[in-house]
Amino acid sequence: YWGFISGAAGQYDPIIVQDNSALGVPAGKDGEPYYFPDDLTDQSIEWLHAVRAQDINKPWMLYYSTGCSHAPHHVTKKWSDKYRGKFDDGWDAYREATFERQKELGIIPQDTELTERPEVYAAWDSLSEAEKTLYRRQMEVFAGYSENADWNVGRLIDAVEEMGELDNTLIIYIWGDNGASMEGTFTGSFNETTFINGIVLEPAQQLKIIEKFGGVEEIGGEHTAPHYAAPWAHANNTPFQWGKQMGSHLGGTRNPMVIAWPNRIQAGGDLRSQFTHAVDIAPTILELIGLPEPKAVDGIEQQPMDGTSFAYTFDDPEAEEQHTVQYFENYGSRAIYKDGWWACAKLDKLPWDFSPATLDHFREYDPDQDTWELYYLPDDFSQAHDLAAEKPEKLEELKELFWQEAERNNVLPLLGGFAAFFGILPPMPTTTRFAFAGDVQNVQTTKTPRIFGRTYAIEAEIQVPEDGAEGVLVANADFIGGYALWVDEQGLLNHTYQFLGIDTYKQTSTEPIPTGDVTVKMLFEADEPKPGTGGKVTLWANGKQIGEGTMPHTVAMLYSTYAGMDIGRDNGGVVDLAYEDKAPYAFTGTVKNVVFDLKPANIEAEQALHHHLETQGIAHGAAG
Repeated sequence: YWGFISGAAGQYDPIIVQDNSALGVPAGKDGEPYYFPDDLTDQSIEWLHAVRAQDINKPWMLYYSTGCSHAPHHVTKKWSDKYRGKFDDGWDAYREATFERQKELGIIPQDTELTERPEVYAAWDSLSEAEKTLYRRQMEVFAGYSENADWNVGRLIDAVEEMGELDNTLIIYIWGDNGASMEGTFTGSFNETTFINGIVLEPAQQLKIIEKFGGVEEIGGEHTAPHYAAPWAHANNTPFQWGKQMGSHLGGTRNPMVIAWPNRIQAGGDLRSQFTHAVDIAPTILELIGLPEPKAVDGIEQQPMDGTSFAYTFDDPEAEEQHTVQYFENYGSRAIYKDGWWACAKLDKLPWDFSPATLDHFREYDPDQDTWELYYLPDDFSQAHDLAAEKPEKLEELKELFWQEAERNNVLPLLGGFAAFFGILPPMPTTTRFAFAGDVQNVQTTKTPRIFGRTYAIEAEIQVPEDGAEGVLVANADFIGGYALWVDEQGLLNHTYQFLGIDTYKQTSTEPIPTGDVTVKMLFEADEPKPGTGGKVTLWANGKQIGEGTMPHTVAMLYSTYAGMDIGRDNGGVVDLAYEDKAPYAFTGTVKNVVFDLKPANIEAEQALHHHLETQGIAHGAAG
């Protein structure tokens, strides 16, 4: 394995893992920023060459999965600027144009109807110029990001061809992320962690904040972590309804797939319409290479595969469909497919809405009260005509089948993933002291100390040479969400706290730190034990206070979806841009250890903080 293991990753500074070891954040080459999609492709090609170098006849299998087009949407202006002006007419016009191209290309039936835009999404013509300015650039970046990924896929296929193996290579190319992601909310953001933390910034606010990072043209660059507005996602799911997280409708479940194997599949560019699901991939590969489904691995009995090989479609476009029943479910939105019929129920919430007010509605949830819809896909490709009222008996048959399949596949209880919202929590953590040795790097973002909403101290034992030292003692995440304790070139102790790219809170000591063996400390005293609390900061060296300041706000639950924590340096995107030109700005003395000491609150406050972090962790997972 080579890649990242977090639910998302920055394309410029991911924490790379190889097998069971963290390699860290790679550096760019020849003065250019590092870019994960390019490196992923280079690594894949190098691996293929190594396989052939060792054995000229050995079969190989490569699972190549890009970070695109998951947020953050990172791509250089070389790619995004190619789409300048292409989306000026907005998401409504783009959706209509996409629909017409789909018909022209013959990839949807000619009688397909374009489903309506949900009322919750604004019409493009109703938007202000500030809104349009921000939203246009979001989609230009997404398009460039997507094209770069496709270009890299082409590089990989070219390499296979150069090896002389393309004709006998089975390629399964699936594009998508369970439907385009609507988690960007109504507005999208230059920093996706703003709305994960419950902060919604209007377009005018975003445009003003983005100015300090170079302006709207810099969206997609190293100093942003963008996601686009949900109506763009809806448009990218044309002609279907809804999108990712909506297991109820095809907009949240249907992705394009291309199969190529020149020596075996003679058709070129032909379509297949038989129902196929992701669980069919493994059975198809096993059939094609002549291996049986494993019943046991290393003596451990395996759960039977649910999928059906679709190799039968290769030679016969009209072959009778063999995968005839399939359930879908995601956060309560659910569907069942059988023999062309599709019955579904959408949970009464928007994909990104995990607010207490919304979820309280489900405390007394009765799934039988949900409104179900019914579609017949052979006649209604886009799910434009709900037949529930016309065919109530068929709907009841499919609803019963859903519950049977849900039980068989361990889906129940429905909304079990929301348990924390309803007060069903795992044991409360009791560790309040976290010690890190001076050589620790690349601690994953979800494994860092839980300092949110409480009083805490960060203490570092260091050794400072007689002529002084500078550099980072500890840094978590980066400049659009994170914190760092560091020593500048004048020997002054600094604490930088980045409030999601919106504000920077910085405290600097009034005198240099001593030389020799030194213990420095940053103490944050929370105003109250609750998420997002402000508080007082004091800086200390060998027990003497040397600086102070305030932080009016703190991050409520997450600094970054991917950036990690380092001791003695700041890998990847830095926390304080003041030392960006010196990155990773490794401490020139010695960091012996760094200790986080969390002050326990009263039991009621601890329980409230625990409940908050567990529930917001669900929201974070949903954003992934």
